[in-house]
Amino acid sequence: MHWLIDAADGGASERMLERARELTAQRRRVWWLTLPSNRNFALRRLAARGATLGAEAVHFQQVHQRVLAQAGRTGTFLSTGLRVARVGEALRELAGGRMPAPGEARLFARAIAELKRFEVAPAEVPVGDEESRRLQRVYAAYERAKGAALDPDDVARLAADLVGEGAWRPETDALFAAGFWELSPLALSLLTAMERAGVEVWASLPEPPGPAEDPPRLPSAVEVWRAENPVHELRWVLAGLKRDLLVEGLEPLDLALVVPPERLEATKMLAREYDLYLMDETYHAPSEEEPGKLLVDLLRFPDHPTAEGLFLFEELAPLGRAALARGLAGLDAIRKLARQLDEAEGGRLAPALEEVLASLDPLAGAPVDEAARRAHLLAWAERLVDGRPLLAQSRWREVFLLRAREALEAGGPEGFRAWWAGLLERVRLRARRPGGVALLSPREVSGRRYRKAYVLGASEGVYTLGEREDYFIPEEARLPWSEVFARVYAERGVLPRRLRGRDVHLWRSLRALADEVVISYPEADGGRPLEPERDLVGAAEPRPMGPVPLVSRALSREGAGYRAPREGVPLPPPSGLSQVYRFERSYGGCGFRSWLEAREGLRPDEDERPEWYRALERLAEAKREGRAPDPDALARWGMTPDRFERLTFFPGVSFGELTVHVHAGEREGRTARVFRFGEERLTEAEARERLRDRWAEFIVAGTYLRRGYAVELWYWPLGGPPVRGYGADPRRDREAWVRKFQEMADQRRRWAERALERWRAARAEAVPGWHCRSCPFADVCRKDEVET
Repeated sequence: MHWLIDAADGGASERMLERARELTAQRRRVWWLTLPSNRNFALRRLAARGATLGAEAVHFQQVHQRVLAQAGRTGTFLSTGLRVARVGEALRELAGGRMPAPGEARLFARAIAELKRFEVAPAEVPVGDEESRRLQRVYAAYERAKGAALDPDDVARLAADLVGEGAWRPETDALFAAGFWELSPLALSLLTAMERAGVEVWASLPEPPGPAEDPPRLPSAVEVWRAENPVHELRWVLAGLKRDLLVEGLEPLDLALVVPPERLEATKMLAREYDLYLMDETYHAPSEEEPGKLLVDLLRFPDHPTAEGLFLFEELAPLGRAALARGLAGLDAIRKLARQLDEAEGGRLAPALEEVLASLDPLAGAPVDEAARRAHLLAWAERLVDGRPLLAQSRWREVFLLRAREALEAGGPEGFRAWWAGLLERVRLRARRPGGVALLSPREVSGRRYRKAYVLGASEGVYTLGEREDYFIPEEARLPWSEVFARVYAERGVLPRRLRGRDVHLWRSLRALADEVVISYPEADGGRPLEPERDLVGAAEPRPMGPVPLVSRALSREGAGYRAPREGVPLPPPSGLSQVYRFERSYGGCGFRSWLEAREGLRPDEDERPEWYRALERLAEAKREGRAPDPDALARWGMTPDRFERLTFFPGVSFGELTVHVHAGEREGRTARVFRFGEERLTEAEARERLRDRWAEFIVAGTYLRRGYAVELWYWPLGGPPVRGYGADPRRDREAWVRKFQEMADQRRRWAERALERWRAARAEAVPGWHCRSCPFADVCRKDEVET
């Protein structure tokens, strides 16, 4: 094996790249083995001097899977999340059925993963106290619970054994392992087995276990700057990146920005102000982005509904506002409030709440048969994801469904929903980005090299790998790292020490990350003065950062730019009741969105009018012009010429300063019929549900009821006969029904009047809520500074 010393300056990688290009020029196959987060970067480096046909960037998990696939070894595989579940089962078994404490299963799972990575069997666990003895028992119980299933370390061991036994036919001529700070015995076993199988193997490490070549070092120019505070520092760095791109002519992929993990979100937020696209290459849990947050909120809602959670459902928004005003949370309190509001206003909030809760119960209607039950739960999960456009169109969709399958395996049907939410919050993944300036945390810098890099926030204690002594096995029971690899080929089951001073290599990697490295640190934050990390900053005298030019003149305190008034303008008079209805029911009372629609004529969410509505308009036009209708148009609605003659299309009645219109109406004697047209065919119950909350139809119906007419509300589907939704039943007391119908019409009229009053009182100001998720104007309502 060809070992190289990785001095963190890219020299070892350049040496291996040179050899890889030689091999691809000879039409030989090359695997570039690196960390999963480095695959895209490695491919760019390989192709920097032209096409390198035959080269492929892979990581260890891919190599393991290819070896097992070629050998025909299939079976049940345990992901890291399922390993935690199995460890939790082992803990509960040993505790006599008691559930593990929070975080306990994950603590044991990490310890077991380390033992397996260094091939320590349960019987070989160093036992020094009761906790290490407990680890030994849990490890053995985990192996029993796992059975024949393979966790990631079993897969790595099996792949190394298959290659060593000659059961693998090499799929590459050479393998280059780069970007690693250490390689476990399992990884080394695989590489040595591949070398024996005829593969040319190169590997670089800061401290190789054998004789190694020391390639020429690549120089790096390091600058150190100090800022007054973290905001000043971040603005100065972002302005520098902007200057590198626009003035210096550097490409985005030539630049990198390294920030501490706790400042990632602030960096991305402020970068938008500078019109900088940052390619976030760090790892995130799906729940840290909007689609994942929404899915977790939906999964947790039935267990503990909150006022904010009610806004996830359009039909429960009024209940959410009432709960928010009263500061209520919890299922019993929300149910009681819904019943009280229904009694006071005659609404349907309590039934709607129960419908939502039923829709979020994965076991509702589940079959008894185990296989059918599992299929039912996975189908429910897919419906939940695909029922929300934000989830269905998210790049995380397949991840959501994969976590659902893992949750079912881990928690079973009873714990399915809780496990699904937990996995979405715990399992961290890296999303692929289309491009931009690389945004890295300290753990992503290994094996990379750029033309220019910025290292932000180099204060004392910030850039560290967090080495600490193991909870179970103390340092005294472990061996120095060099001795581990001196003995790894002679014996297995050797654990290395945890405290190895690897922070020094991290600092070295940061200082050699690019041809030109700019390191900065703030002198103080909001609470205390800060000291720089001396070994990272070096001996150079830091230079003070000067004032940062404002991105926008509107941000000037001296008033150089225009500042928009904080108070919104009143809404203009509505053009119709439909506009008020959208304001109240669809926009959640958001005056800003309604103002954009009313004043500017903007309706980006409104598609072209559907075909059935255009067909209805053609009939209305023929009636208005006094000509015979198109027979095909009548046939599409199943409408006779006599019925066409009796109908009045788009009639209206006065409602304050507005005129309320409905699709059509007819009078026959002292009976008035109001029609609403649509595309879907509905049953009588479905038609009644469709018409129940219609304001316009009930306002017109109430007008004719007061004139002494018997009023009926009908739904007329395209291509089918009209369906009566509301009308007097001759078998029942007609007077009682008329009184009830009149009450319903008066109630809808009051709803419309109150909504119209809220419209008149509203201003062009944003009202955040559930409706923001579907707003086509995105976050334009937050742009309260306008540049002159």
